[in-house]
Amino acid sequence: MKSIDIIAFDGRDWNTESIELLRNADIVAAGKRILAALPPELSARKVPLGGNLAAELEPLLRQESDARLVVAASGDPLCWGIGGTLRRLLPEGSYRVHPGTAAFQLLAARLGEPWEKWELFHCHGNDTPLPWRRILRAPGAILYGDPRRTARQLAAELIAAFPAAGNRRAAAGCDLNTQAELVVRGTLAELAAGAVPDRALSILLILPGENTGTPDCGFGREDADYLHSKQMITHPEVRAIVLSKLRLPASGVLWDLGAGSGSVGIEAAELVPELKVHAVEKNPERFAELAENIRRSGGNAFTAHCADATSLLDTLPAPDRVFIGGGGDALPALLTKSFEQLRPGGRLVATAVLVESAAVLATVLAPYRQELLTVNVSRAAALGEHHCFKAENPITVAVFVKPENE
Repeated sequence: MKSIDIIAFDGRDWNTESIELLRNADIVAAGKRILAALPPELSARKVPLGGNLAAELEPLLRQESDARLVVAASGDPLCWGIGGTLRRLLPEGSYRVHPGTAAFQLLAARLGEPWEKWELFHCHGNDTPLPWRRILRAPGAILYGDPRRTARQLAAELIAAFPAAGNRRAAAGCDLNTQAELVVRGTLAELAAGAVPDRALSILLILPGENTGTPDCGFGREDADYLHSKQMITHPEVRAIVLSKLRLPASGVLWDLGAGSGSVGIEAAELVPELKVHAVEKNPERFAELAENIRRSGGNAFTAHCADATSLLDTLPAPDRVFIGGGGDALPALLTKSFEQLRPGGRLVATAVLVESAAVLATVLAPYRQELLTVNVSRAAALGEHHCFKAENPITVAVFVKPENE
């Protein structure tokens, strides 16, 4: 391309700089709504863009290498917009971005609400479960909707996941900066009940306010909060120790192998939202419980696999952390193969209940083992009119660390 400019359209008027770029362009690519709003005197060829931006832009960039291209987008092109797509397709420095005001900024201005501490959540163009705990714990949250998942529907999803949030302060904005603009304040329950209509272009805001209707961080949940069978779950006390020994990174990949209920991986994902968790469980009944637990938690950075872990590991992205909560007779191979795939500097934590499995943790990968410990938990139980402590099975925990130079 001779030149590539990415410009913003506010829904009403083109600024002087944008008009000049459009007049000099050979090709203008944009959504149909924006193309319809172009100045009528333009001589440039107009290319409509749909939902699959990468697939539509890639051949255009390849076939029109001598053209002056202007790509127009609403709001800020770098806020979940076309600018991010072009950044992935083009080398650095090969295009210019002329930013505009993002839709959520317009809505905050209409409401007179400072937004610098708010968190953005990408809910349009996908149907993954909402990370509702993170949304409702944020100082303020911005949720972009779409025709299938409007602001009203997003409000209803949040209340379904956590009913106590119904009284939270909220607002919605639809078709901002157009003649059909609508801004509505209310509680989350009022918006979900229809105070805001279903519109294709809508944003839901969860506004700052009192701490009521805010969930806890999701760490150390009771076993009863998870679907699980035959006590096949890492109990809260052991789960807390395992997560502390994993020393979770700010981002990266975690494998949860022999995941069972998925409690360790689910709480890891909630503690570190940028962590991508791959949970593997081969038992179909337990996998169904795992999938439902993930759905309830809103873990949209969580991928579950119903498979034998030893046959799947070569296909998963290399991990920064690994947790093995089972394995049976395959535990030696699972430890060895997982450690081979582990990134340098990564950590592998494994637990065992059986004496035979504990013996494996004490012998396999011994040069890399940093810790080997047992966790003993006793709980108070009624004994007539009094109580006594009843011991549970001790849990062996092993921690392995891969050197940075391997």
